[in-house]
Amino acid sequence: MAFVSRAASASLLLCWLSFAWESSSALHTKGSLPLDAITFYKVIPKNKFVLVKFDTQYPYGDKQDEFKKLAESSASSEDLLIAEVGISDYGDKLNTELGEKYKLDKDSYPIFYLFQDGDFDNPLAYSGQIKASAIQRWLKSKGIYLGMPGCLQEYDVLAGKFMSTTKELERQALLKQGQDSLAKTKETEKKRAEQYLKIMSKILEQGEEFAANEVVRISKLLEKNKMSDGKKEELQKSLNILASFQKKNSEKEEL
Repeated sequence: MAFVSRAASASLLLCWLSFAWESSSALHTKGSLPLDAITFYKVIPKNKFVLVKFDTQYPYGDKQDEFKKLAESSASSEDLLIAEVGISDYGDKLNTELGEKYKLDKDSYPIFYLFQDGDFDNPLAYSGQIKASAIQRWLKSKGIYLGMPGCLQEYDVLAGKFMSTTKELERQALLKQGQDSLAKTKETEKKRAEQYLKIMSKILEQGEEFAANEVVRISKLLEKNKMSDGKKEELQKSLNILASFQKKNSEKEEL
């Protein structure tokens, strides 16, 4: 009986150690840096952009799955660091001071803040859907390059220049530049490149509201959810391209 008891105790110990190891690593997400109340203040000033997810200590579910997609996609950006802060208001009460500093409501987790140039006091709050694609488009609208599905970096840069000027002659010259580059574009990418050029032409004809109206139109189509997965994917790619034609918002948003 003593032998059985020792064996059972050893088994329980191994189970506990396994659980503890899994728990200690539960916060780690590929492409994301876990931060605490000390490293938070050391890491953010060293990066141009840091998107921080504030969440429970051990998040799970659909929203966490979307965050994992977002974190992995950040590999394409040189300026953006994805990070996460796990907050626990029981036991050791981990990182609660950060929750208090930013007046975070735990019922609203996960909460995303974008910190720029080490500014701790004026982060931009994300208030959209917790979908990797939606957050990527929001980041893109803030001037952060992410290699999103359907997008071409050369034409993303061109679109950024196009939207940074309001002079028609300059915009026409940029459209011509894109048209000239089309001949050198890979056959597999020409359809997407042509989509950028079409949007530029429409903006010249109808004004900047064209891009915003297209986003609304396509978003409504996606909400209906009566289409094949392939069609949905194509529409998502169109939204990703349209994100390149949003005015970059440099003003701080209130928390």
